[in-house]
Amino acid sequence: MNFYTLQRKLQEFELEIFTLNDILKISEQSRDVVKVKLSRFVKQEKIFRLKKGFYSLKKIEIKYQLQRIFNDTYVGLNSAMEYYGSTTQRFNNLDLITKKALNNQKIKDTEIQFHKVKKDFFFGYEKISVNKTQLLISSVEKTIIDCIYFSSKIYLTDIYDFIKMNKEKINNEILNIYLKKINSSTLNKRTGYLLELNGINLEGLKMNNKYEKLNKNLSNKGIKNQTWKLIINEDLENGEN
Repeated sequence: MNFYTLQRKLQEFELEIFTLNDILKISEQSRDVVKVKLSRFVKQEKIFRLKKGFYSLKKIEIKYQLQRIFNDTYVGLNSAMEYYGSTTQRFNNLDLITKKALNNQKIKDTEIQFHKVKKDFFFGYEKISVNKTQLLISSVEKTIIDCIYFSSKIYLTDIYDFIKMNKEKINNEILNIYLKKINSSTLNKRTGYLLELNGINLEGLKMNNKYEKLNKNLSNKGIKNQTWKLIINEDLENGEN
């Protein structure tokens, strides 16, 4: 199998990112032969090695495609908000939610940052196609929940703005289902409050009577919100704390 045959086959199967196993199926050649040929094509810069066992036919210019090479992950947090066009900021990193501990790493110019969650928190993602690459990304509803859950890493003002810009896309029923599945009183309080600020009301959220900080990164000085049992220690509408 020469390079032009490989190129034609990859284009035929719309594989912008491919694996060693993909080529084994396409070429029907032995593993050793395929490994030698792929190594040669990489040295000739006809294909690009992304990480062990993963290659691309062209340079990856859309970072979201890199999710494809990490099993049991999905695009989330700032990267999901950026994908949905709810921020003018452009980040050089790719945030991936994972259910196993992985070390952050760099692929070309993109910093891959992993954020571990428990297995029962790993849901709420959708399959999309970016530049002919199938990948997984959190839904709008799960993006909200994940960002609030990781609010030690995400600004609450950014989450507030994300909700504001995506009000028409948010499915209240799905949000309720997700929150009930997670079953966290603290998460329910913060999510309910942020949604209420944007005119979205969720009913039936379970909460305890303990007052907790809206922004866990700030002091406990603030007005007590009796409805959500929160200490409002940041003014999200005016960007003050």
